[in-house]
Amino acid sequence: MTPRPVFVNQALSARLEATEAAKIEALAREVAARVPARRAAVAAIAGGRAAFVAPHARLSRAVGLGLSGPVEARDVEALEDFFASRGTAARILVSPFAHPSLLARLGERGFRLDSLDTVLVRQLAPAVEVHAPEPAAHCGVVVRRAAREETSTWVAASLSAFATPGEPPSDRADIFEASFHVPGTAYFLASSAAGPVAGVGAVYVHERVALLFAGGTLAAHRGRGVQRALIDARLPYARDAGCDLAYSVAEAGSTSQRNLERAGLVAVYSQAMLIKSFA
Repeated sequence: MTPRPVFVNQALSARLEATEAAKIEALAREVAARVPARRAAVAAIAGGRAAFVAPHARLSRAVGLGLSGPVEARDVEALEDFFASRGTAARILVSPFAHPSLLARLGERGFRLDSLDTVLVRQLAPAVEVHAPEPAAHCGVVVRRAAREETSTWVAASLSAFATPGEPPSDRADIFEASFHVPGTAYFLASSAAGPVAGVGAVYVHERVALLFAGGTLAAHRGRGVQRALIDARLPYARDAGCDLAYSVAEAGSTSQRNLERAGLVAVYSQAMLIKSFA
């Protein structure tokens, strides 16, 4: 698939942020239905969504605010109440194309910048183009869709791929397992020629936009093209699902960003994570 130029404007950002908002809303609803003890919830605020799935988790965040018009002080107060009432900090992803009032209101309420990530986009070519069948082979790495009965395998591999050395194992397995039931989401497993799981990835499709997320490689398999193979497998899947646009978010200057750019995605803007603690 040959990359095509991407024109970056407010309309493009609104499509991307709407996809992320739909994803976190769907996840919160699945967690609420399948893991009631988590007390997951979602709220519509200022044209966006705020979702809670677990305390102090980056998955508990707001997105899409301010892309449909000005943001009022009462909107940010509602955002704070949503998270504070659930015993966690308020986190919000902010697009540079959001109405200027959003940053103004967040600043007035004491939100601080926590991180900046890079948003990368690729226009998807017409479906008539030839693409590799699934499972796809790439530099000795085989990528395939994970079946529903492989949920625990995917979750265990993902937790391992994203584990931080020296920290206790994540307690989010039940959340990830619930995410397998989110409509529009597909999960992928990568393995070496010998067969062991080497990496994982996922894609969420919403209104012809595909969000590539959760791409991770297990430590023993890094540097062998696993992440690139996962990207290359998900792009044709997204195109065949009717999407005309794919995007992903990566830490600025990371290996993930490099792999995404090599696969034809173009860095279009930085997305800010702002946070306010209530302790």
